[in-house]
Amino acid sequence: MDDKKPIAIIAVAIVVFLAAGAWWMSRPKRVSQNATPSAVAGTDAPIDKSDAAPVNLPPLDQMDGFLRPLLSTLSSRPELTRWLATDDLVGQLAVAIDQASAGASPARDFKVIAPESRFVAGGRGSRRTIDPASYRRYDGLVQTVTSIDAASVARIYKTIRPRLNEAYQRSGNPTGNVDNALLKAVDILLDTPVVKDPIPVVEDGKAGWAYADEDLEDLMPTQKQLLRMGAANVERLLAWLRALRAGLQ
Repeated sequence: MDDKKPIAIIAVAIVVFLAAGAWWMSRPKRVSQNATPSAVAGTDAPIDKSDAAPVNLPPLDQMDGFLRPLLSTLSSRPELTRWLATDDLVGQLAVAIDQASAGASPARDFKVIAPESRFVAGGRGSRRTIDPASYRRYDGLVQTVTSIDAASVARIYKTIRPRLNEAYQRSGNPTGNVDNALLKAVDILLDTPVVKDPIPVVEDGKAGWAYADEDLEDLMPTQKQLLRMGAANVERLLAWLRALRAGLQ
């Protein structure tokens, strides 16, 4: 949790909050031996592409012109509009999915939709907690994601999947499958605990903040980012993610 602006996006909409809060902490992330979420084992079922409309997709380097009008129909929220004005949308999504499937943060690629306000800790001395004002930074983001019909996102994903898989393989996964990566990313997030207030935090000595609870601090980066949105937002996002996963399969 540092003073750098947290951000978000979610692939084909999963990226709208996967990247959220990436710079919540400036210190190096501690890797837990027990960090692999139990839900990841459930990613074997393939994504069903049967309801994807047959489309003649343009080449990968021409997908921006195809994808912008397609995704702009999902939501008029400014966060999505700003991101759609950037370049190489499919490549950005592929890299974000790749990173998120390992529980890592894709945040630095999505600065354009960063909230304006900063992280706030309440209390004094050793009794510091996340100020509820910090959760409100993400309200617009959560509204953006949950306002989008999850089934529509799943259909668009299946439509652009050939190019998204091509971009995913070019991003360092020559024999990889973007379906598996996306489902793993979703399952990591679905395995995030819902934590009620107050959530104690401690200064880490490097101009950042960490969870005082070691179990929370040992969660994967994307799970920790999700928690930074507050319990109410987490519950809404998890419900949306379940609907997305159902639409994909």
